[in-house]
Amino acid sequence: MFDMTSIIATVIHNRQTEKVLADEPIPSSAETLLTDEILELAAWAPFHRPADESHRKQLDAPMPWRFYVLDSEGCRQLRRELLSRDSSRIIQMLATADCLIQATWLPNPGDDPGQLFDPTMENMEHLAAASAAVQTLLLAATAHGIRNYWSSGGVLRSPEVYARMGIPKQEILLGSLFFFPQEVGTATIATSKLRDQRGPLSGWVRRVQLNTQTE
Repeated sequence: MFDMTSIIATVIHNRQTEKVLADEPIPSSAETLLTDEILELAAWAPFHRPADESHRKQLDAPMPWRFYVLDSEGCRQLRRELLSRDSSRIIQMLATADCLIQATWLPNPGDDPGQLFDPTMENMEHLAAASAAVQTLLLAATAHGIRNYWSSGGVLRSPEVYARMGIPKQEILLGSLFFFPQEVGTATIATSKLRDQRGPLSGWVRRVQLNTQTE
């Protein structure tokens, strides 16, 4: 009989940043690593409020996040298009990724066109929910042996990439999620420098008791 708690703990501990980097593209994969069954697990992330109706025209789910999925061939093509204007590790990861997901969150419409989003409690909840969906997907990928990395996006945040991937401009990129195969040939694998710096619980957890009430 398997121990579900132990399995979940193992997946959480095993999830880590793995950037697979190469200067020259590796062959595209004909296999779909991120199956619909894996993607659907992200739908079970908690969300408190539905997305505003203005975001629900083409993709109409109530969750305040959207995923735009690009396969390995699309990653190689996007690399070719960006090669002349970007020399970051994004280009090196597009050369190796089996899949790229542009994960966005859906802010409520604001009154100030010069502000990215209104600093409201509802928008905080939307952003937190979208982050939970991303983490759920990364854990699901880890459970299936898929290397993954959550990038802030860099050049992938540009209006040009938004347009190429059909992402509405009112959505905000939460992260560019890269998914890589296990077999990567001579490509370099870079991991997080912060992974082992989390420290003990005492550094970030405090068990509290309510203070005595005063008038």
